[in-house]
Amino acid sequence: MSSFGRLGPVVGLLLVSLVGGHGGTSSALAQSTGAADSAPENTLVAVDSLRRAGAFQAAQKRLQALRQHAPDRVAVLWRLAYTYADIGQSTEDEDVRTQYYENALAVAEAGLATDSTSARAHLAMAVAQGRAALDAGTRERIERSRAVKRHADRALAIDSTLDGAYHTRGRWHREVENIGFFQRALVKTVYGGLPESSIDQAVRDFQRALELHDRILHHLELGKTYLQMDRPDAARRELQAVLDRPVEEPFDPDYKDEARRLLEDL
Repeated sequence: MSSFGRLGPVVGLLLVSLVGGHGGTSSALAQSTGAADSAPENTLVAVDSLRRAGAFQAAQKRLQALRQHAPDRVAVLWRLAYTYADIGQSTEDEDVRTQYYENALAVAEAGLATDSTSARAHLAMAVAQGRAALDAGTRERIERSRAVKRHADRALAIDSTLDGAYHTRGRWHREVENIGFFQRALVKTVYGGLPESSIDQAVRDFQRALELHDRILHHLELGKTYLQMDRPDAARRELQAVLDRPVEEPFDPDYKDEARRLLEDL
């Protein structure tokens, strides 16, 4: 088999693990609207409530209406990018899902073009880049993987309190570590490689995310990281925390199901 043949499945698994099924940052709820956000605050609060309830289509309609009146408001754009990604995650039709992920990327790009100093805009771009990579060829997937890491890093450089950015970067570190030395060497030879990764950094990022926001998804991904490190007791603790916590976000029932399956296999 050629190097290209070996790389296709490897890179595919990397990006699917980063963004497939559980998105992570795509369901992150908005923080308080700052003074720099000029869109009507009451409407943004209503949008955040709709997203928290899983009413993504209704949130999309409100955000699209806001965008028509305020096309250069970054607070609207990053929320809309997240919402497109959430709808895509909720959709079973592959073509429809792909279109929503493409919409998320386009809006995330518009958000950064409007304000490149917005941490939330960089985080939305990290999410969107990962989603767009799912249907891309191998070279594009490698490039988008780099972009996921770059924009997560940039988000944290601007705002070190974003739990979703730590989560995204933690998953990136874990999954790059998981592809193995030989496959990473092939990626480096053929495509110039990926940034340095560390499974210990993945743990630190998930732990920091939990310190900032005690969410089911953070516990789940930290538990999966401990499983990859062959630390079953630590993994069991985090997976049990997933089951013990109440449902608070739209995808939490799915995360609980995954944690239950993983615990049964331990």
